[in-house]
Amino acid sequence: MPPPETTSQLGLRDYLRVARQRKWGIALVTATVTVAALSLSLLQTPVYQSTARLLVTQDRSSVFDPVTGQRSFPERAVQGEILVLQSEPVRSEVHRRLGSAPEVSATAIPDADGIEVVARSHDPEWAVRVADAYANSYIEFRRAQAVASLLGPGEEIRERIAELQAELDELDTRIEASRSAEVTPGDGGLVARRDSLVEQQALFKRKLDELQVDASVKGSETLLLASASAPTSPVSPRPLRDGVLAAVVGLLLGVGLAFLREQLDDTLRTKEDVDAAAAPLPVLGLVPAVPGWKNRSRPVVVSLSEPSSPVAESYRSLRTAIQFTGFDRPLRVLQVTSPSSSEGKTTTLANLAVALARSGHSVVAVCCDLRRPRLHDFFGLSNSVGFTSVLMGEVDLAQAVQAVPGVERLAVLASGPNPPNPSELLASRRSADVFANLQAHADIVLVDCPPVLPVTDAAVLAGVADATMLVGTAGVTRRRDLSRAIELLRQVDAPLVGVALNGVTEEGAYGYGYGYTSPQSGPSARSPFSMSVLDER
Repeated sequence: MPPPETTSQLGLRDYLRVARQRKWGIALVTATVTVAALSLSLLQTPVYQSTARLLVTQDRSSVFDPVTGQRSFPERAVQGEILVLQSEPVRSEVHRRLGSAPEVSATAIPDADGIEVVARSHDPEWAVRVADAYANSYIEFRRAQAVASLLGPGEEIRERIAELQAELDELDTRIEASRSAEVTPGDGGLVARRDSLVEQQALFKRKLDELQVDASVKGSETLLLASASAPTSPVSPRPLRDGVLAAVVGLLLGVGLAFLREQLDDTLRTKEDVDAAAAPLPVLGLVPAVPGWKNRSRPVVVSLSEPSSPVAESYRSLRTAIQFTGFDRPLRVLQVTSPSSSEGKTTTLANLAVALARSGHSVVAVCCDLRRPRLHDFFGLSNSVGFTSVLMGEVDLAQAVQAVPGVERLAVLASGPNPPNPSELLASRRSADVFANLQAHADIVLVDCPPVLPVTDAAVLAGVADATMLVGTAGVTRRRDLSRAIELLRQVDAPLVGVALNGVTEEGAYGYGYGYTSPQSGPSARSPFSMSVLDER
């Protein structure tokens, strides 16, 4: 049966799950970005800003375009004046006033024909001087430019007035001479000519007066609305603002990295991940994470040390799930393995053995991990003799099996001395005889096997098992490794019954309630679910 198709679309529940699972990474990124931004902000030299404001009065004659007759745009005129303020002539005047011409910014005042001149400096007083220098230099430049634009026409008018005056003086001389000679013919024409010149001269004089008035008006079109004032606080840095912005950016970056890592992360974390990778195999159990459970120097059997804990309860739930798998066929030998090493298979087997024994079944846990044996360490037993000793005929099976102190009906067959050829030894006829003999003396035999992917031992032992359970660890076992392990076991017709997932967080459990605890089952106490074919011979 092919695995069900998975969708790449994430729902709100998925987003919350990822955020909870990656919360420490998100918090670390957010804190790092915030601290870095605050550090840079506090190390910066304060910058002060001062602003001067100018009013630019638009020439009434330019309100309408002389060619098209359409109304011109005042904002364009203001933008043009900003270019003038930042031009070289104005900068030169500023340089003359201050000895230098620092850069300033100029922007149009919204909804007004005005300009804001903004100067920044590490010295607040210098910022004031620069802003005022640019504003006043611009005003002086505009006034000089306006007056200069009228000087040319004014000089031409003055020259014309002088020429007319010369003509008038000549006519007056001629008229006076004709009157002295008592010559009247033609005298009337001279007088008319003179009157005409007087009128022309009067017109030019009025025009000259108008130009002089215009010069004074144009010189006052640009006004200083507000001089720059000394700032009381710097505009940068602003640690509080920078810290808040950095926290927001860091949070977004942390969340983005969390989802990127989630997309790139191939490890199993939730029951849904296992379902997708192992389908149609069921998930038999979800075991919560236990601090220090991977400490090889101090292996812990939680079912013994904390029998009423949620973790111990999860192993009892796993026991019940395995018992249900025995309704259709006898389940006398259960093989426990994992895709790769360090995924909790031995821990799971040890706790499962205790849970089965305390439910009233006689259990023998066999360590067939002949390369890295650890099962004996979980119960504080010796590994001087064991499975390999029996295979080599050095001791009898009864002598090699060790009872577990404090747990009735539970015994352990350690691995014994490490052989040079584990796979060949496990595939031998003698190995099958040992398992047959164990089944005659126990309700169930639990077999701790090496991982599937590195070696072939688990595939070899699958032939003597009635059921095979794979064990993975949340955040460690990769999806493709679990799928590949299942594929290899199916190639040898291993009787796969399901998967158990260790190290599951509360988010990864997805509300399956492994935190629910019940009273510990005593040696003589059996729940209705334990009455399975495990009790049948």
